[in-house]
Amino acid sequence: MSLIKNLKITTLAENLVMTKCLGQWGLSFLLEFIDAEGDRRKVVFDTGIHKKSLFYNIKQLKVDLNDVDCLVISHGHADHTTATVEVTEAAGGVKVYAHPHTFQPRIIEDKTGKRRRHGVPKDEGINEIDRVGGEVVLTSEPVEIVPGVWTTGQIQRVMPFERAVSPSEGERRIIVVDGEEADDQILDDQALWMDVEQVGPFVITGCAHAGPLNTLRQVQRLGHFANIYGLVGGTHLVGRSGNYLQQTIEGLRKFKLSLISPCHCTGFKATARLWQAFPEAFILNFSGRVIEAEKEPKKRVI
Repeated sequence: MSLIKNLKITTLAENLVMTKCLGQWGLSFLLEFIDAEGDRRKVVFDTGIHKKSLFYNIKQLKVDLNDVDCLVISHGHADHTTATVEVTEAAGGVKVYAHPHTFQPRIIEDKTGKRRRHGVPKDEGINEIDRVGGEVVLTSEPVEIVPGVWTTGQIQRVMPFERAVSPSEGERRIIVVDGEEADDQILDDQALWMDVEQVGPFVITGCAHAGPLNTLRQVQRLGHFANIYGLVGGTHLVGRSGNYLQQTIEGLRKFKLSLISPCHCTGFKATARLWQAFPEAFILNFSGRVIEAEKEPKKRVI
């Protein structure tokens, strides 16, 4: 297995604010590292829901997007894709990796039959990315985006209790694929993973609609790992029942995590439960948080 080193994860956008940055109901990470061939790399994972807030944070954090190597989109919801064109353009035109469903039309239908758009914003599609020099790479299979860093591809859903959160009562989530409407199971949900030298495997999630346990199991299969060192990102545990949270925590224990930093769609209740369950591994995430794989954070919880 190819190893990377010096992994640094900067939260460019997230719900919580503890610094001079701005918060938003969205998510964006910058990953900086030395790849498996010894080259310095930058990868942006997701692009949030509010352009101005994202770029305000980028400025405050003194992040340079000019040398970003590529973008990865976790799934096709607006809170992860609203500044994809702008970030691609700022990077000078780079590859954007996504699942084939990511840019497909999505709809929420309420119990009266009224519909509203739900998905990637209309000005952030494939054609708009192409116009600023980007190249969209669509695949449901795992792909090595730079040496030593992979997407999970479409995640196998083997844990019977882990199901994508249903919309509000009476609503239906719809995706249109090849002109046909179907119930949207958010099959495009994917994560990033890498093996950090002298540390271990890290997994970066967007929302983990496929379930955090399914996601980690997928990485275990792909990388042939016994354990997972770090999990950073959304877990979509917001609004889940106490029993659901307990099953998730029990499942997470089996991966013997040394670092867990849940955020975005995790929700306060689940975040608190994860802190209680993993007090030595837990790192509170927020806009502007920097996590370095080989270093102890100054403050795990602020």
